[in-house]
Amino acid sequence: MKKHKNTLFAAAGLIVVLPCTESVAATLEEVVVTAQKREQSVQDIPITVNALTGETLSDFGVDNLFKLADLVPGMVFSRAPDDGLALTLRGLGTPARTQSFDQSVALFLNGMFIASGRMYSSAFFDVDRIEVIKGTQSTLLGKNTSLGALSVVTRKPGDEFGGNLQVSREFENGGWTLDGAMDLPASDTLSFRLAAHYVDQQGWVKNTLTGEDVPADEDWAVRASGAYNPTDRLFVNVSFQTSRNERTGNGFQFIDNGNYFSSDVLGIYGESKLDDKKAAICPECPGGESFHDTEADLAGLTIDYDIGEHTLTSVTSYATYNLQFFDDFDFGNAFDETTYVILDPGTVSPYSTYFQRDEDFDSWSQELRFTSPAGNKIEYMAGLFYFQSDWNSSEQQFFRTPNFPPAGPTGQIFNGPFTNNFSQDVETWSAFGQISYEMGERWRSTLGLRYTDEQKDARFQRVRGDPVTIWNSVINPPFDSPLEFGDEFLNGNVSIQFAATSDVMAYASYGVGSKTGGYAESAEVTSADPSLSVDDGGARVETEKAKTYEMGAKMTLLDGVANLNISVFYTEVDDFQETSFLVTDAGAQFLTRNIDAETEGLEFDGQWQMNETWRLTGGVTYADATNSNDNTTLAQAPKWTSSIGLNFETMIRSNMVLSGRGFVRYRDDMVSQINETFPSDSLTTVDLNFSVSDAAGTWKISLIGTNITDEVATDFSGPPAAPIGALFGAPPGDQGVTAEAPSALRTIALKVEYYF
Repeated sequence: MKKHKNTLFAAAGLIVVLPCTESVAATLEEVVVTAQKREQSVQDIPITVNALTGETLSDFGVDNLFKLADLVPGMVFSRAPDDGLALTLRGLGTPARTQSFDQSVALFLNGMFIASGRMYSSAFFDVDRIEVIKGTQSTLLGKNTSLGALSVVTRKPGDEFGGNLQVSREFENGGWTLDGAMDLPASDTLSFRLAAHYVDQQGWVKNTLTGEDVPADEDWAVRASGAYNPTDRLFVNVSFQTSRNERTGNGFQFIDNGNYFSSDVLGIYGESKLDDKKAAICPECPGGESFHDTEADLAGLTIDYDIGEHTLTSVTSYATYNLQFFDDFDFGNAFDETTYVILDPGTVSPYSTYFQRDEDFDSWSQELRFTSPAGNKIEYMAGLFYFQSDWNSSEQQFFRTPNFPPAGPTGQIFNGPFTNNFSQDVETWSAFGQISYEMGERWRSTLGLRYTDEQKDARFQRVRGDPVTIWNSVINPPFDSPLEFGDEFLNGNVSIQFAATSDVMAYASYGVGSKTGGYAESAEVTSADPSLSVDDGGARVETEKAKTYEMGAKMTLLDGVANLNISVFYTEVDDFQETSFLVTDAGAQFLTRNIDAETEGLEFDGQWQMNETWRLTGGVTYADATNSNDNTTLAQAPKWTSSIGLNFETMIRSNMVLSGRGFVRYRDDMVSQINETFPSDSLTTVDLNFSVSDAAGTWKISLIGTNITDEVATDFSGPPAAPIGALFGAPPGDQGVTAEAPSALRTIALKVEYYF
């Protein structure tokens, strides 16, 4: 309980001080969001939304969703070794690894649905704001928003020539970031915007065998957008974005949990504790390191046409990516087959375990919706949505690690390559509608329904490699199967709002959302028949269905200088799609299955503009997320998360402004995979930003520090593919060594911005 005290005291402090100050001249700016596909004040909608401005993201160097999670209480976003995404809101989400399923926290870019989790790791740049929308939001946001949504809104073309250039140098690990954008008006009705982003960033972990600082990222992206407004009734926005990301290495390292190795033995590699050193080599991977190369393109067209007071909106999007991954899955220099001792540093072992994965994906979607004007006693919206995608994956798994007992006539049990080939076509149709009704001066109710029909056609093939072993013939038998999965469901949301005063709104809401099932390309398929359920040795996983109950209040206090939002929630999920990696005496496998899950808790966020110089901001989330079947903790589900910040801005000369921001963030301990024996410790970090700018806003110089106290905790962990515990005859589930990736360590960056 002691580790929770600081978080609770900070939370209580924010609540206590809000009503105890005199009103001041400065007031908070209204935060406008489009979480319900209308422009609305965040204080007026009956859902929980955390909105972060582009300025806040820029001040802390946030250029991807992994960094965004640090600023949002209740959000955890971690990277598995193969770039599988573990994204949760309030303790629930879609675990890492399996890519044949969509995320249950959907992603939208300028209103366009981003279907594949692979694209969640793309860089986001030239951003106006990001909205984190919590709870089940199935009516208007639709496909795969059963547990929430992320909406990224980029800056639109301006009607005057101008732009900006930002250059950032990171000193602690080494690296550069370059961002730029320019508005190019062609006429009074047509304008364009060009934006570009480039990152060359070294990692925070030294690989002593390769000499590389990992994970090292090199990203570039370019976006061109145009806005056309020929009349008051017609608005057209079009955009095209292309990007490429290359990631070299990973931060995963062997950590002894005190069962088998002394610190002296693992100390040879600097891996007796989680720190900034590792010792790993993958002879088959480029440069001896895991290597990820991803190219992605995204195009979108949005048309708004006013018909009287109503608006007809068309949103068309096209997305594609292709990637090639080389992943070192033994996370080390392997083990000698005869002596079972770690090899000398620099020695290349023939027993490396690595995966090579090639994927290509393309999708397009079309939405048409008809929206009534805002501010009337009755407001409504209705629409149609169509989505189609084609995904192809080929993953070669090379298992060459020693195991206990010693080799027999067919070789080691864990040795033997095979390839999983998986292709999948998805087609989705939806129809939705929502109506809101003002019941007098204080009450407002909303009802929405969405019908969805989704069909998946897939082909799952496993090809045995040479040599033929028990591993790739019996435990992982070959097969070739055409597969079909279809489902239809009626989802929806209902809410009621009560305006207690002009500044206090209370609400209660209920939502039902679904995420279609299908077949897991990472399943072991011991039966050689993937059409069977996972429990019967196949790959079939059922549709998950979530129900969210929420009550809350949104308050504007002290004549507009403060606000406070509080909510309590409960979400239950039937057939939650869960994936874990397990290593036991019987074998190693990625286990994707259906379980029942639930989360309950409370959260609040608030701001207080204390005077024209100082502003206090903060938020705290408590979420108790568990496996309903056995009451164990779910993956990536810390109970407490919080972020408390203090901002100031003051004139230091007649034409210069000094500003600063400081945040203390807390994340409770958690596990990265369900039933895991290697939990990640709690983590408290401090971020600081100090900047000087001119009053006209033409230049700004900032010093940005993240995790300045250099705190270390596991970002993602699990048993390694090499059966180390089994090697020493350990009982199942009691491996003594785990592979863990440390969270990003301290960074210190100097950024220069110029606006013209």
